[in-house]
Amino acid sequence: MLFAAERLMTSCHLSIDLVIGDVAITQGKSYWACCVDPSSYLVKVGVGLESKLQEWFQVPQDVVSPRYDPDSGHDSGAEDTTVEAPPPYAFLTIGMGKILLSHGSALTSRDPNGCTVPLPPRIGICLDYEQGKVSFYDAVSFRELWECGVDCSGPVCPAFCFIGGGALHLQELVASKQERKVTIGNFAKLD
Repeated sequence: MLFAAERLMTSCHLSIDLVIGDVAITQGKSYWACCVDPSSYLVKVGVGLESKLQEWFQVPQDVVSPRYDPDSGHDSGAEDTTVEAPPPYAFLTIGMGKILLSHGSALTSRDPNGCTVPLPPRIGICLDYEQGKVSFYDAVSFRELWECGVDCSGPVCPAFCFIGGGALHLQELVASKQERKVTIGNFAKLD
């Protein structure tokens, strides 16, 4: 069911509720944690370029899809020479008490099509702005669940998508390193 819901994100009209963090990250490393209600139908937890998140959710999905970039229609070959840029956002898909780890990027999976793992009590998200990398953790055991690149060419915001009902609760900072901590709203910035 999670795999089907993931495919629906690119091909159907869905009512999606988006919550974007009120603090944009523009440098350094930031870490926060959240608890997702295990009975949530589908929740996406992650980060994204502030401008692209707003653009994605203001334009009708049948006009622009964040995962589908149609061919320009000409065969100039220019598309072949472009360096693949990191995506403007990265989300971990959670639903019905499980996390979907897909596209062979899961550290816990050998299946290139993806797998599901049980939802931990808390999920940690760590954004390294300078490296353009976001990592998702089991915030209880600090076991890494998934890591990927993300475009950090502008302000990046925490973001949460709710599809078909769901709930999450932001947690206090959970850090194991001895670093200077500055708390900003519900999010913490690690210097």
